[in-house]
Amino acid sequence: MTNILIVEDNDENFFLLEEILEDYKINITRASNGKEFYSIIAGTHDFNLVLMDLMLPDTDGIELTKYLIGNKIKIPIVFISAYTERCEEIFELGVDYFLNKPVMIELFLSIISKYVKLVEK
Repeated sequence: MTNILIVEDNDENFFLLEEILEDYKINITRASNGKEFYSIIAGTHDFNLVLMDLMLPDTDGIELTKYLIGNKIKIPIVFISAYTERCEEIFELGVDYFLNKPVMIELFLSIISKYVKLVEK
């Protein structure tokens, strides 16, 4: 089974991603802020992919990504954000992909399928 960690504070954005992925055999775990992210990652690194928002209430996705890299936790990371002006900074970290919000479903699934196998239920 594929395990995806979605780091997203906005309920609407999270539910949209969850809805897009609901037809596939994927376990979704959500972190809505940095505190939840650190707690989840401390418990397991068993994720096949991280979908990372940039702006969070208590930190940002760049700091969370630096944490993963600094602790040699190797999980592909796809940023999903409307803040395209920080793309260069994000890619300098070694992030795998950056998707603009609003998410286009076909493009989203195409990118996700590069990192995980999408098996329909």
